[in-house]
Amino acid sequence: MINAKWRYRAVNIATRYRRKTLLIGVCSAMVGCGGGAAVQVEGDFPKPLIVASPVHVGLVLDDALITYVHTETIEKAGEWSVDVGPMQPKLFRSVFGAMFTDVTEVATIADGAGLAGVLVPRIDKFQIAVPAQTRNDFYEVWIRYVIALYDAGGSPIVEWPLTAYGKTSKEEFGPLESADEPGMRAATMTAMRDAGAFLALRFPTLPEVQRWLRAHASPDAEGMSP
Repeated sequence: MINAKWRYRAVNIATRYRRKTLLIGVCSAMVGCGGGAAVQVEGDFPKPLIVASPVHVGLVLDDALITYVHTETIEKAGEWSVDVGPMQPKLFRSVFGAMFTDVTEVATIADGAGLAGVLVPRIDKFQIAVPAQTRNDFYEVWIRYVIALYDAGGSPIVEWPLTAYGKTSKEEFGPLESADEPGMRAATMTAMRDAGAFLALRFPTLPEVQRWLRAHASPDAEGMSP
């Protein structure tokens, strides 16, 4: 009876071990084939500390921009989506609000008739890289914007491509480093802040923009730097 009892316990332990091993294998396979994340980007943008150009401009924030979601299937990293649309009004209101003395949001370029010009930003390309893909600890984001400026009659003045980059390490998030959302969210915010800073500093220096500013600067602002 004692031998039979021990044989039963040994068989029971071995069966439970096999079940546990099988479960771990299934879970590992699911992780390897799955992964991915749905990232909702949140945050704020500091207002650039620059001298505003004394002109009144219109700003078009169209549906394609404010609903923009990047989706991508990454091998060995699963399905990814990065929702940046709701952040675009925050970004461009902050930056253009610092660049110009008056900014009025309009629905279309035609609605800007009577203003000095109309600005229309759009996202042209969006690219991400994740640790599972690159075999390092970094989340990376590249965003290519195009900033278009039209005159009061709706004719294009300039279309300026602007590429921004953001990078963050998963090690920065301590206990959350195994989750993908915080790292990708931080890298995306870094890229958008980079875009805002570059836009504020470089856009006014474009030759086409400088000519437009000189033509439309208010008389009482004569002598101010655009």
